[in-house]
Amino acid sequence: MKTWKDLSLISVPARVKSLRVDERGYPVPHTVQWVEGKPDFRVIDPQKWAKAVQLRCCGMCGEPLGARMAFVGGPLSMRNRMFYDLPMHRDCATYALQVCPFLAAPKFGYSSVGQGVTVHSGVLAERPSRFGLGITRSFEVMRIPRGEVVLHAG
Repeated sequence: MKTWKDLSLISVPARVKSLRVDERGYPVPHTVQWVEGKPDFRVIDPQKWAKAVQLRCCGMCGEPLGARMAFVGGPLSMRNRMFYDLPMHRDCATYALQVCPFLAAPKFGYSSVGQGVTVHSGVLAERPSRFGLGITRSFEVMRIPRGEVVLHAG
């Protein structure tokens, strides 16, 4: 399978270099679910997600966050400061914005996931037209009226 973009043209943060890669050479973010020995980039491992929230670790590399953290999201998430995805180190977030097909390639969209996999009900079915990166020092875990957990950036 061919990669969608030449990743060798993009500077890889040191933290990301230590991640496992898939058969195409894509670094696999820390919280991605592995299914039958392969990463499914569409699915977040709930145990890794919860542990990363509890320990304040980066959603990309899995290492502890510093005083500041970056959130990436579409216009609605940025406006409300509510995110389903974990915060990241700024360099990890900047890298993700450049190489993640969903974030960086406008023609990419959501693809269906397998049976038994739940997609967060707050995730819009249509890909946002643009994404932003916000820097903060804090976040809190909140439960929204539908009962799902989100991260509210400070």
